[in-house]
Amino acid sequence: MRRIFTFLLLISASASMYSQKFSISGTVKDKTAGEALIGANVLYAEGKGAITDINGDFKLELEKGEYTITVSYVGYVSMTKKINLTQNTTLNFGLETKTLKEVQIVADIAIDRETPVAFTNIAKAKIAEELSSRDLPMLLNSTPGVQATQQGGGDGDARITIRGFSQRNISVMIDGVPVNDMENGWVYWSNWFGLDAITQTMQVQRGLGATKIASPAVGGTLNIITQGIGNKPGLKIKQEYGSNEFLRTSIAYNSGRTKKGWGLTVAGSFKQGDGWIDNTPTQGFFYYFKLQKKLKKHLLSFSAFGAPQRHAQRSFKNPISLYNHEYARQVGIPDSVIADSEERGIDYNEHYGNYQELKPNGIVGNQVIDTLKGNNVFLSERLNYFHKPQITLSDFWQISDKLFLSNIAYVSIGDGGGTGLNSFSGVEYTENGEIDFQRIWNTNVFGSPFAPTSVDPSIDSNEFKSSNFIRSSINQHFWYGLLSTASYQIDNLTDLSFGVDYRSYKGTHFREVYDLLGGDYIVNNSNINDENTIKRVGDKISYHDEGHVQWAGGFAQIEQKRGLFSYFLSGSFVMSGYKAVDYFRPKTLALNDTTYELGWADTLTVDGKTYNNSSEEVKTYETPWIWMPGFTIKGGVNANLNDHFSIFTNLGYLSRTPRFDNVLDRNNELFEDVTNEIIKAAELGISYRSKLFSANLNSYYTVWDNKPVDNGLRVPDPEEPGENITLNINGMNAVHMGTELDFAYRITPKLTFEGVISIGDWTWQAKDSVQLFNDNGRPIKNTDGTDYYVAFDATDVHVGDAAQSQYSASIRYAPIKNFYIKAQSTYFDRYFAEFDPFSLSGVNARRESWRIPGYNVTNVFAGYSLYYDKFNIKFKGGVTNVFDEVYVSDAQNNDSFSTPYTDFDAKSAGVFFGIGRRFNISLELNF
Repeated sequence: MRRIFTFLLLISASASMYSQKFSISGTVKDKTAGEALIGANVLYAEGKGAITDINGDFKLELEKGEYTITVSYVGYVSMTKKINLTQNTTLNFGLETKTLKEVQIVADIAIDRETPVAFTNIAKAKIAEELSSRDLPMLLNSTPGVQATQQGGGDGDARITIRGFSQRNISVMIDGVPVNDMENGWVYWSNWFGLDAITQTMQVQRGLGATKIASPAVGGTLNIITQGIGNKPGLKIKQEYGSNEFLRTSIAYNSGRTKKGWGLTVAGSFKQGDGWIDNTPTQGFFYYFKLQKKLKKHLLSFSAFGAPQRHAQRSFKNPISLYNHEYARQVGIPDSVIADSEERGIDYNEHYGNYQELKPNGIVGNQVIDTLKGNNVFLSERLNYFHKPQITLSDFWQISDKLFLSNIAYVSIGDGGGTGLNSFSGVEYTENGEIDFQRIWNTNVFGSPFAPTSVDPSIDSNEFKSSNFIRSSINQHFWYGLLSTASYQIDNLTDLSFGVDYRSYKGTHFREVYDLLGGDYIVNNSNINDENTIKRVGDKISYHDEGHVQWAGGFAQIEQKRGLFSYFLSGSFVMSGYKAVDYFRPKTLALNDTTYELGWADTLTVDGKTYNNSSEEVKTYETPWIWMPGFTIKGGVNANLNDHFSIFTNLGYLSRTPRFDNVLDRNNELFEDVTNEIIKAAELGISYRSKLFSANLNSYYTVWDNKPVDNGLRVPDPEEPGENITLNINGMNAVHMGTELDFAYRITPKLTFEGVISIGDWTWQAKDSVQLFNDNGRPIKNTDGTDYYVAFDATDVHVGDAAQSQYSASIRYAPIKNFYIKAQSTYFDRYFAEFDPFSLSGVNARRESWRIPGYNVTNVFAGYSLYYDKFNIKFKGGVTNVFDEVYVSDAQNNDSFSTPYTDFDAKSAGVFFGIGRRFNISLELNF
């Protein structure tokens, strides 16, 4: 009996051994964006397997043996891995989209554990959860080294800095096409409202990055990749409501790839709201259309998008005490200074007011005997309106297994402007802090700001001359370009990319009469080529010029993967050309190597022939083309030490051609001694990856020589009282160095914690004394006869306008299926007010700018989804600045426009306060 029992026990143990099961678990993600792919199929046999959950996770329980695991997802290339299962195993998958090659080559997307640069992917899910109807840059405040503020608080007026570099020095691209202004480098986010509806992913590359374009940015690159033929088909309808009567309705459709190889993406969005800042209403419409066709070895793509919008702004910084007395005391402003200011609140906006339309109804002589009362009008004198459609035609051609060619032709046509009072001289404010527009109206119509009693007739007894009015500064541009890139696989280990980048830009700028505030005309003689000085609504005044920029360059990059290592070496060359045309300067006549200037009333007789302003030989003033070369050399290496650790390093040298505004001054004259900016950069990083914990640690060191002052330096001209001299000063050097840490820890499948620490040390390293000369080469003299010098010493002074310390933490908890709540808190510190380095001379040499108090902003987001057979419903909500933190978001040191003080302290600063608590809720249907 004992033997039978032993025999049965052995059989049972043997069966147990051979039927023993192990687990295969892992995560399926988008290889490029790092975003979890929900609902991906993970199969170990035909029709057998699992699907990924909301975190992209899967788990299989299988018996010991060999298996082929295949993962598939709509719009992605399927991936297969073979495994001999003898123990519990982790198996992660990074799927490539069916258009990954186009994305990588055209948009220069960095790949984790391959591309040796510091970068952060912003997944579509993160955008959907956290944007909460803010400007796109505000989403990035929890990204290492990044700070974004809303500036004056107007919708679309956000700005962003990366590692202390302003967005003028950050390259922003949409599907590989650059969008920074070609003249001043700025990015106007109001022009890109609505992109979140069709964004597949965003990637922030810090430093010189992996971009191959002919002249990369210094601070970093922001790539926005939109959806297309490679994405999952679907229809989304979304309605949002938020603080200050904000409403937004959006619809987006993506067909994916049809059986005949077509793909269609269309989207539209409309928004309107009153604005959190007093009287800053906004209204805008976004449209997007992309049509793609897979034609044998070609993928053809046509896209067009734009966002016509208009929104009121808050443009002027003000003293702290004008906004908030308690905060003013906290930062040390004396009570005597505080007492001089009314407390208006941190949402105060000085740009609006109201008036009643009054007109004389009966006049005897010049005396008003009756007044006709019209509408009550509420008005903001600061209104921005613009439309910048962009059209792109692309051809992605897989010529062979080894050779790929992309050609992108694009055109951008911009038109719009910004309004403002023509003059603030004599402008008064009501007790409520509003502009007294009634006073301006009465003066324009009746000649008196007080009770209308008389009329000052001019051209016609029924017409009125405006003494003040609203003008609009118009900016129009026509910009086209070609970006052509070829990629050749030399062998299984080596890829070569090369191409050309050409851009042509014309910006037209003029000021026009926008609203005469009751009057009918003004007298303005700013156009020396026009004898008509009577100007009405729509007529040009003050200036009318064009800025032309030509940009032609080439680039090449070689990449190699060998064992644990991946390398890249790239170089680029560019020729930048600049030219200005000025319609308000006297026209020019070139004769016998001499150039004459002729206004509308001028005549000139040379060799018996008389010329005037309208003679055929007399031309509109324009500068010759100024051409400057630039180049870039970059290289880097990444080493995957094991399945978890990788390290990288990169080096770069950049000789960058200056922006248009640093080549030609406000008078459309060439700056003297214009030279390239020189940037030298080095970076070192280490990364750790596992299923539960990931981290990145990076250190960088960037030296920026000849860092330009925007639009040049303006100093008083001692020989021409009341006039200024505009200079371009070389030798303005700065050093930006620092360390960044970001990590994510999945504590449980339902709970994730993320953190960011970024510590920078960004300082000016500049000291010089510059002697000034006039156009004839003669030294400019002070009033006492001594030579005129501009001296400054900014050595070791911290760079302003960006917080040098950043700490961020967020926690996401999904306690039940399809529900999440997320809390996010970011603290900025060591934040110095923006300042003019050239003011640091004499007793102020090496003096630090006012240090803005550190501030913390906490946001909370939550959402719940209901899933049905063919559609799902998503409820989302968010509260930004939950604790209603009162903080200064932007400041100008010694701001002469808002304070009389120059003491490098809080009372001497002009500031904007950050936006207070806001909420946003949304209902979304997905089919």
